[in-house]
Amino acid sequence: MRVTVCLCAGIRDVTVRRWKKVWACRGRYYVYPLKVPQPLFKKGIKVVDVGQTEIPKPKWVPPVPDDPRFAEVVPHEKRLDWKTEPAFAHHDNVRLFEGIKQACLIAKAQHFEGFPPAVEGLIGALDIEDKDLLLQRYIMQSRVWNTDEDRLPKPFDPRKPRWHWTAQYGITSLKSSQILLRNFLRLCQLETFHLKSCQRTQIADLPLYSYINYKGKPIVMNEVLDLVLTSPSPLPLFADKSAVAESVGHKIPDMWPVFPTVDFLQTNNYTLSNNLGFVEENPLLTPHTIIQIPRKTNWEQKHYQASQIMSSLMYTAALARRKYGEDVKILPEPITIQHVAIQDSWLLYTFFQLNTLDFDSDDGIKNLVWTAPQADLFKILRRQPWMPRIMRKDRYIDYNPTAFDQFLAVYMSGGSKDAVKEKLEAV
Repeated sequence: MRVTVCLCAGIRDVTVRRWKKVWACRGRYYVYPLKVPQPLFKKGIKVVDVGQTEIPKPKWVPPVPDDPRFAEVVPHEKRLDWKTEPAFAHHDNVRLFEGIKQACLIAKAQHFEGFPPAVEGLIGALDIEDKDLLLQRYIMQSRVWNTDEDRLPKPFDPRKPRWHWTAQYGITSLKSSQILLRNFLRLCQLETFHLKSCQRTQIADLPLYSYINYKGKPIVMNEVLDLVLTSPSPLPLFADKSAVAESVGHKIPDMWPVFPTVDFLQTNNYTLSNNLGFVEENPLLTPHTIIQIPRKTNWEQKHYQASQIMSSLMYTAALARRKYGEDVKILPEPITIQHVAIQDSWLLYTFFQLNTLDFDSDDGIKNLVWTAPQADLFKILRRQPWMPRIMRKDRYIDYNPTAFDQFLAVYMSGGSKDAVKEKLEAV
């Protein structure tokens, strides 16, 4: 039925009886078939129904033929990296809900709490002059002394879930973390400048392409690392050969009936390659520490640590294949890497030692991983507009310089045992 003029005219009459009468008489609209007059039919004139006419539209051609903005999308099946057997894909958007337990299952790793003994002994080894003043200035520079006016995400407070928040402008969480990290690295470089064993090189935005074969199924990773610190010499082992041999008796807890790769995405477009961002192996640029700024702000601590373990596993696996060949299973010499995650006001540290790439079974030697609890440089007390004026702005409380001492220890890890003595002699 169509709403005709006669039908709408009945709307003026408010009586229901009048409306029903008009609807019954004129509420239906009949489309009569097309009738061609006989004179036109005899003359051979073609009559086309107006509703069936199609106006040809010219195809638009971009002014630049190879403009990538208007390139046609190639189907997944016709791409060069298409494989009939799908693989699991891991990236920074994949969250392992079981956290460290699930990551250790995939990495075939034995988990330890805290820092490795070699790194823990370096915490607080160097006494920095005016350390508190410098760190507090770094905090203010990353949070307050900034002229950025970007639109910030809408906050949420469970105490007032229906509160109408006004638009907020300021520095984003990503840039605040970048400023704090840059200042940390500058201070570490100044304090260890005279230590030959603590010279570090910074490489930003380093691509990582790596994979492992877990229970006969490949797990690929394609990720861009925010920063990688390199050193002239390889990072020493966190555990000796006796600790590696003892890991044979460690039993990895399972997640039955759930498979550990339940949170991964499956894809048929992948390449089993090992790319660490270096064109060729450079003996002066040995990977030392991976530093990343998480883009997700709503994860729990265990999810961030699980992501750190996966990144460390993939990075060391690519290093092992480059050093010992593609078919290596039990490494002749373990490979170690450190991972630091920094966001807003907290830091997370993970230490990984790769001993084996045999993930077909849970028997044999295990890889070793250490995770430290979250270190808060300070805490942010979010503003509460419904409270008196004293709570109208964010407040920064519980300043803790130990978080930077741990960062400095990770930065100095791998140096000579007499690093402190060497520093004092240089001064």
